[in-house]
Amino acid sequence: MKIAIIGLGNPGLHYQYTRHNVGFWLVDQFACNQGVKFAFQKKYNSEIVEFIRKDQKVFLIKPFSFMNESGKNLNKLLSISGCGCENAILIHDELNLPLSRIKISHGKGTGGHNGVKSVVESLGAPLTRVRIGIGEKHAATQNLADYVLTKFSVDEKAKLFERTPHFLNAINCILDDGIEKAMNFFNQKKLIN
Repeated sequence: MKIAIIGLGNPGLHYQYTRHNVGFWLVDQFACNQGVKFAFQKKYNSEIVEFIRKDQKVFLIKPFSFMNESGKNLNKLLSISGCGCENAILIHDELNLPLSRIKISHGKGTGGHNGVKSVVESLGAPLTRVRIGIGEKHAATQNLADYVLTKFSVDEKAKLFERTPHFLNAINCILDDGIEKAMNFFNQKKLIN
């Protein structure tokens, strides 16, 4: 079985640790946990690493087309790799969740997230999504585009790193036990997530 795990973000050090880049950050953490390293592949304008995990061939992908065009090369990449769209997991930031809260969903709408919209338009299939809360805007007058490009504070960053094992457990649960079991467990409100 082949699985693609796609993290969303914007390329470049300027965007590192911004709220919009939490998808890149989490797939980096997953790669580190698996002991693998990304390599840039120019023809797909993406950082990619593939490895065997248990009986699964896993592709980790970070599209470098900037957020609003994240889906640009994904259809071609997944087709060539032999990974069906139904086996794609998308990891991204979620404005409507408290900071460091996780929610797993399948087949839901894009929620106004342009990166998710681009991926859905490219792959043309309902996706499994791992949504990581970045918290709501602090001021109602703050521009949304400006807010998602702000960097996490030191305390916020520490909270995300503290929650990393929980996030990784969620990804592993999807891979090992399936989406339904993962949603039933990790989406429980009684969990401190």
